[in-house]
Amino acid sequence: MDRTLDEKQSVDHFDKARTTIRTLAPELLSEIFTHCIVGLDDEYNVLDWTWIRCSSQAPLLLGRVCRRWRSVSISSPDLWCTFAIGGEALSHVDLEKDLEALKYWNSKSHSRPLSIRVYYHQSISYGTQLTPIIEYVVSQSWRWKEIKLTYPFNFEYDVFAPFQTRNLPQLVMFQSETIGSEGSAEFVLSSAPRLQSLIYSGSGAHVDFSGGPHGIKQIDIYDDLPMKKTNSVVDLFTCFTQCPLLEDLSMPLSIGEWEISPRLPDELPSTIALTHLAHLNLWFLPEADPRLLFDRLFLPALISLRIHILGGKPAYADWPHVRTMLAHSRPPLHTLKLYMVPMKEATLVGCLAYIPTLTELDVFGVVFSDYILESLTVDEADANISASLCPWLQKVALWSRDYSERAMIEMIVSRRKHALRTGFTEGIALKSVTSGFDFDRIRSNPDIAECVKDGLKISY
Repeated sequence: MDRTLDEKQSVDHFDKARTTIRTLAPELLSEIFTHCIVGLDDEYNVLDWTWIRCSSQAPLLLGRVCRRWRSVSISSPDLWCTFAIGGEALSHVDLEKDLEALKYWNSKSHSRPLSIRVYYHQSISYGTQLTPIIEYVVSQSWRWKEIKLTYPFNFEYDVFAPFQTRNLPQLVMFQSETIGSEGSAEFVLSSAPRLQSLIYSGSGAHVDFSGGPHGIKQIDIYDDLPMKKTNSVVDLFTCFTQCPLLEDLSMPLSIGEWEISPRLPDELPSTIALTHLAHLNLWFLPEADPRLLFDRLFLPALISLRIHILGGKPAYADWPHVRTMLAHSRPPLHTLKLYMVPMKEATLVGCLAYIPTLTELDVFGVVFSDYILESLTVDEADANISASLCPWLQKVALWSRDYSERAMIEMIVSRRKHALRTGFTEGIALKSVTSGFDFDRIRSNPDIAECVKDGLKISY
């Protein structure tokens, strides 16, 4: 009897819910449908993308439920302005059907801003059949809001054409990925006045920062051929002064100052402040001289700093301007990575003194002695942990091999023991140490063996 009553209640509840859905106004039903669409920011893998020919995803799936849902979905432009075209595997790609579906979705989206994911693998040759699709996508650039593209390099010129024709009034996010390009990428930021995020992975891209100021927050340029001549220190100066809201900047600077005109102004601002910049990742030529910029930089929000020198022997024996910038800024830096940067040990230790929040230190290409390890060793007689150099340090990578066993053991053990004694287990208790040092020489040390047993990772 109870079971029959429960079943009747379940049926009544279902009928009531079904009746409620049927009585929803089309506008409300359309709003509900929009939550079935996966935005570009919500993508975790290719299965999440809204493929335009996939009938098992919204909005195509919604139109198969009933006549009313089909009518509402077809007449709701917002359902058709976020989509992915192409395919991760060649077997999933049908260029003729892709073009047909692209035109269909475009007609249903009316003039709404578009969020598009284009994926045609860079290593596959699609011949001329891909041309109509790329041209059609580019023809809608005036509607682009967000666009992510993966494509063969021979279409790079077409993809970047809107940055030259200044036909990007609604663009907020642009991401391009290709391999083996000819370096034809030219980003004129003033062509996209609303642009917030610019990400490029290819073989040579130049960014034109003139015509500012710009409100962009992220610029990440990753070059397969970082030595290709694209941007200069002058471009970096213009970027710093024309993009005050920058939060994330990665850019190769592979043009020497003697190769360009104009040069840096004779009179520079006494302070160049970027109060929002949290991540800075730069590649320089060996002969680059960015001290005029770094001496003036004020970066109080900086969390990570990575500087790379691109091959060859550096023209300068030391880069004290990095220390000057850190002294001015006193940022809450967590990560410092320096690769082939000409820096003396004393200069590096001076840098570390201004960033007590550091958790990761990675330095390659600097000749070290015991001095750096002794500077990082905690004084057991000093109860004030904040007085130690980089008290929160967790990961250390010092790519040198000329350390004494004594200095390495004392640095590691002092931090581990002090952490156990004070209960300050996060930070000062090193989690990993990487070096050219042969750790096999000290693994048998009882204190080191105990540290490894407690979870310390050491490698070379």
